Amino acid sequence: MKKLCCFIMAIFLAIGMFCIPVKAANELEFELKYDGDVVINETKDASVILRGTNATTYSNVRVKVEVSGPGTPKLIAKDTNNLEFDLAQTGYWGPDQGFPVAGTFENETPIKATFNVAGTYTIKLSLVNMQASEAEIISETFTIEVLEDATNVNEIEEEPTIDNNTENKVDKLPQTGTGIMEYIAYIAIIVALIIFVYYKMNIVKK
Repeated sequence: MKKLCCFIMAIFLAIGMFCIPVKAANELEFELKYDGDVVINETKDASVILRGTNATTYSNVRVKVEVSGPGTPKLIAKDTNNLEFDLAQTGYWGPDQGFPVAGTFENETPIKATFNVAGTYTIKLSLVNMQASEAEIISETFTIEVLEDATNVNEIEEEPTIDNNTENKVDKLPQTGTGIMEYIAYIAIIVALIIFVYYKMNIVKK
């Protein structure tokens, strides 16, 4: 019984060693900022922030934009060449091949938003990995109430949905975080630990 308990504890220890660095992938978040009411046919200055805290390194990511509501708004952002893009139409932000993110950073993208129909809108922002068939890294959904006139101070309701499962201008970021070679090293340590425990148990039996 004592041998079995030792073996189980060794497995849990190995799993814990592997899970701790994986959590870094969750250290990414979106923020949508604006002040005051959002009123139909009035352009609202806003900004989208992508923030990382000791985040895992991704070399090719892109921001996916999904908008739903009673109308089709304009969400205008400018790239580094001063060209305008309507994110509600293109559905993405960032170069086609993606851009790198890693470590601790904050990227802010100014946006001019115009809604031509009043009502409730949801904007879902997803960070997708272009090297993994656009696999979703994180996503957050923001709810916006568009008014007929400015009568109340509107607040953004934020509904984060982080899975483990801006922005054409991206500064070169420090290549920190957990890379694939580190994951391989952790797996090798786990396998070696399990083999060692199994071998010691067999020696004791003999």
